[in-house]
Amino acid sequence: MKSKLLFLFVLAIFMTSCSQKEMKISRSDYSVETEIDDFSPAYILKNDEGETELLQNSLIGNTNWVLSVERDLTLSEVAPFLQELTEKKFQKDGVHEDTKDIYFVYSDTLHQQNAYVKLPFKSVFAEPRGMMEPTEYFFQLIDLITDEVSGLKDFKQRFAEAVENRESYEGIIIDFSDKMTVEEFVNILIEFERLNISDKIVERTFIY
Repeated sequence: MKSKLLFLFVLAIFMTSCSQKEMKISRSDYSVETEIDDFSPAYILKNDEGETELLQNSLIGNTNWVLSVERDLTLSEVAPFLQELTEKKFQKDGVHEDTKDIYFVYSDTLHQQNAYVKLPFKSVFAEPRGMMEPTEYFFQLIDLITDEVSGLKDFKQRFAEAVENRESYEGIIIDFSDKMTVEEFVNILIEFERLNISDKIVERTFIY
């Protein structure tokens, strides 16, 4: 409860001092997590000049990073920042591994509370998969591929078709259309939790 109140307090100060208007975060009708301990916040939003920017001055290593992102932004606008954040958190060279995660905060409008969903990807690339040279291991591990999805409805349809008549699969490769809004993206992450497949998602994704 303390962590939730602290986050709301920090968010309120940020909104008052930086934008003088309410940040419109993503919405859902389901709470994945309602409490996050040991976290630090970051924000992705449009500034007064209409440019998308990442505010990350409060991020602390080896804490959970909680992202507040304007829901109407497209993935093309936020993908470079997600790539930057995942590289900063998970691709560090050195002896100290960061064992914490990255979360999105969103509003559960049904239960009238803020909630959190984990970003399952340790690497986010703001470019097509074909632009990268994947490792042999990457493809040997997987036998179920869900191609680029354009929204929540598209994901549900593709996933249902992919798993139809399958008893098991090793994992899921999934990429995203950069035209998708942040709110759709967050709801797909929530759907991973509803379907209990978060541990099946390959930790590398491409947004294009």
